[in-house]
Amino acid sequence: MIAPNEATSPFVPVLKPAGRIEVKVAPPMMLGELAGTERRLISILGGSVEVAGRVGQILPGGSDLQEVRADGTISLTARYAADFGDAGKLLIENTGLRREKRAGDDSRPEGGTPDGGPYFRGVLHFSAPPGALHWLNDSIFVSSGVREGGTVYLDIHQVC
Repeated sequence: MIAPNEATSPFVPVLKPAGRIEVKVAPPMMLGELAGTERRLISILGGSVEVAGRVGQILPGGSDLQEVRADGTISLTARYAADFGDAGKLLIENTGLRREKRAGDDSRPEGGTPDGGPYFRGVLHFSAPPGALHWLNDSIFVSSGVREGGTVYLDIHQVC
């Protein structure tokens, strides 16, 4: 392992809780094997987003395009919009990985989660209008999630 260099790495990023997303999703539409990978498309039906004390409603019409690897790991890119009323509309893109805990995960630093559940992490990119939500354009955000039935829950953290 390479030791941190004070000259090039002055501090370790901190994760600051920024909100939560609850996404209602349809059953997957299986697309079959495309370009050597099993693909599926999941329609986004609605839900809610809470960031910085503001609550918005996820608009129907977004999608989650997934690639299912041979080992069962899912690489995903979800794109959808939320309406925050007077604060405007927000575009959300979440790119990430989801996989169930597998044999051998305990020996890998990136394996599983502290509670032994599935690994479901992502990087979020927001496109926000001027005004109260504009600050979302200027930071990096990561998510930790879980899927329960037809709902995906994402805890959002700002990388500071």
